[in-house]
Amino acid sequence: MPRQDSTSEDQHLDPAGGHTGNVLVVDDDPAVRSTMADILRSQGFTVAEAADGAAATWLIADGAFDVVVLDLCLCHVDGTAVLEALEPAAPVVIVSAFSYFDEEAIRDQFSSTVFSCLRKPVAPRRLIEVVSAAATAGRCPQVRPIAPRDALRLGLAGLARLGST
Repeated sequence: MPRQDSTSEDQHLDPAGGHTGNVLVVDDDPAVRSTMADILRSQGFTVAEAADGAAATWLIADGAFDVVVLDLCLCHVDGTAVLEALEPAAPVVIVSAFSYFDEEAIRDQFSSTVFSCLRKPVAPRRLIEVVSAAATAGRCPQVRPIAPRDALRLGLAGLARLGST
């Protein structure tokens, strides 16, 4: 089967968008993160960005997001720590290469949280379709109250991130 040229398909994205919802995009690769965020913004979503799991967890605790778009392989605090911190039924779209994580194991372990898993690279239209479906699912991510040990770990990871910038 010939490979589809996603560029020609993606040229027909609706520039007016029409989608609503608050999305958090979490990826430690700045180019990937900003590209996904720009694609979602172009479709009408309000988008916040986080470069690691610690920042994502704090943003989720502080704000209201309809969907979290999450890479698993992150620096400081990885995506599985974010998934563990979320209340069940939070709509999370995993966007990962799945080079270090087994997709089936992630789906099994976090079945109540993971809305969908997308393998990188993701075509813009597919990203929009899945995030739109997750946003209309009506579940809002909430961070579970965390134990002091976990709060300390996340806090130290955040401090380490600040010290490296």
